[in-house]
Amino acid sequence: MDKVALNSISDSKSRSNRKRVGRGTGSGTGKTAGRGHKGQKSRSGGNIRPGFEGGQMPLQMRVPKFGFSSRVSRVTEKINVKKLEQVKKIDIENLKKLGIIKKSTKKVKIFGEGKLVAKPSDENIKTSKGVTFG
Repeated sequence: MDKVALNSISDSKSRSNRKRVGRGTGSGTGKTAGRGHKGQKSRSGGNIRPGFEGGQMPLQMRVPKFGFSSRVSRVTEKINVKKLEQVKKIDIENLKKLGIIKKSTKKVKIFGEGKLVAKPSDENIKTSKGVTFG
């Protein structure tokens, strides 16, 4: 392997030469270094957070807010045990046929305290602690 002097090694991915600003009046970008005169933005560390409007009520606070609708709740439904006490077969397709759940429903949770005739045959149907089978 050839011996290479350390001072001749260069990183091919190194950044292009950055312009050094604020190094005297003759440098082209000296004195104010492109920051203008005075004011918060001319100081080091002087920046304002996004959305700040100089003390005026920010736009995101002035605009009226609307509610939130979960995308999960569009495909999930809750059913009380009392609605299913007489149902012999509990799966998503059967519940859709009986009109207990919407056609867009993909997951169901059965809640409340009571007894069901049949166990749910679908993995997308969950039950709460109060539901018993038998």
